Amino acid sequence: MSDSSSSYSEWLQQTLSSYTKLNDSDKNATLTALIAASGPSQLYELYNRLPEFVLRDFISSLPAELVTNILKYLDGQHLLVCCQVCSSWNDIINSHTRLWYQLALDAGADVTVVGDSNLSKERDVTNADLNKSELRLQKENIYKRLYLKTLATLKGFSTQTKISIQNEFIDKGDWRFTFVGYFHGHIVTGCDDHTVQVWDIPSGKPLISIATHSVCCLTITKTHLYTASFNANADSWDLCSRQHCQTFCGHTSAVLAVDVTPDEQFLLTGSVDKTAKLWGFKKYSSDLIRTFDDVHEDWVFAVKFLPSDEDNLKFLTCDSTLCSLWLVRRTGEVVSSFRIQSDRPSLFASFYHMPQDPFQMFTCLWEEHRKVSWLSKYTIQHKKCVMERVLHFQISMETVKAYLLGAGLKFAVIMCSISRKDFHVIDIPRKTVVATIVTPDFCMLTRNGSTVTLCDTSWLNGFNFSTMKNTTPVFAASVARNTVILGTWAENSKSDDT
Repeated sequence: MSDSSSSYSEWLQQTLSSYTKLNDSDKNATLTALIAASGPSQLYELYNRLPEFVLRDFISSLPAELVTNILKYLDGQHLLVCCQVCSSWNDIINSHTRLWYQLALDAGADVTVVGDSNLSKERDVTNADLNKSELRLQKENIYKRLYLKTLATLKGFSTQTKISIQNEFIDKGDWRFTFVGYFHGHIVTGCDDHTVQVWDIPSGKPLISIATHSVCCLTITKTHLYTASFNANADSWDLCSRQHCQTFCGHTSAVLAVDVTPDEQFLLTGSVDKTAKLWGFKKYSSDLIRTFDDVHEDWVFAVKFLPSDEDNLKFLTCDSTLCSLWLVRRTGEVVSSFRIQSDRPSLFASFYHMPQDPFQMFTCLWEEHRKVSWLSKYTIQHKKCVMERVLHFQISMETVKAYLLGAGLKFAVIMCSISRKDFHVIDIPRKTVVATIVTPDFCMLTRNGSTVTLCDTSWLNGFNFSTMKNTTPVFAASVARNTVILGTWAENSKSDDT
């Protein structure tokens, strides 16, 4: 080795030793100075060598478990960007089933519908024709597609591409609708012309028409219609004969709420007179069992029977300041009660029970001074007369006086009772509004919300696209032109057999 080579080696070692002791800022400054001092030959060398160090495919070189731990810190949108880097990254990211499963679940898809039978159905083959690797690959693709389709559905709410709206599903001219509901697959309306009608979906043709009285609220069983009226009475009607059966007379003002037990042996009513009444049925007359007149300080606008035992009835009576849970013997004797107060100055605006579990109750509250709404969830204990609040958060929309239309395990749907337009979808676990279902006109929302209804509520537990057919109704509402609009899932929302 020549003296010059030896001197250069010593200089280089000393320089590198000094360089390694520098902080990051000084190292960057040193590199910048070296680049500035380099000529074309050095810059060309740098150009050729940089990709080797900077554009390394580190993902492909790491163990699968470590790759999973890295990728889980990325959200879905960034994972999709990573899929576009190269084919090897795309294959690796798509192979992490658990990532896409969690993303689909968090976005709002019903991942429980994915199974081997669904996978083979996509290709019209039997499970025996698919080996384990093929099934796994299909499942990986399904979870990713579920995630993408869920995002597209939420976006499509706002762009009006996921829900098709019939603007004049029902039109009765100058007569105002006072009730719109969804029972047993049909739309049911009460109207100022003193009729209750059952309408076919999707044709909008009347199936049943019953001459009643003014209708504030109603409920229907397989055999009977029960109405609450502005004339301070509740009544029952036979659906087969269309004839009047019984009148429940005792309130002194409009009856806002009505419910009946599954065996149709007891009726519950709530009224503007600030009382709730429990009724029993006799063959030719009604029997007032008990009046709850020393509890409520405001209109009783919501009542609900809960699953009960042979000896006792369990039910709720609610006004704007108080929700009372009752355990009452069938003779009317109160066994116990439990009351929850609104968080003053907030007031209860609406109540909703999950159809698949009526012991889960949601409520919206409104604070007038601050102009904010809150969403709360209560769990009602089956064997005890107790309610526990398990969720409470402020809805992230200013000046929206929220009225709750429905809620499930994943989503809740509200509308503003002031603007009376558009429905807002809340992601309950994330406690944020994620979409808006645009309505073409102002809805005629009443105090008890009886002129706006959700129809298909299964998607509130997560999107199961196999049930979202273009004939499945999503909502119905009376609008400003005295017509009822009907929203159904749009044609492009139909199932991919996932």
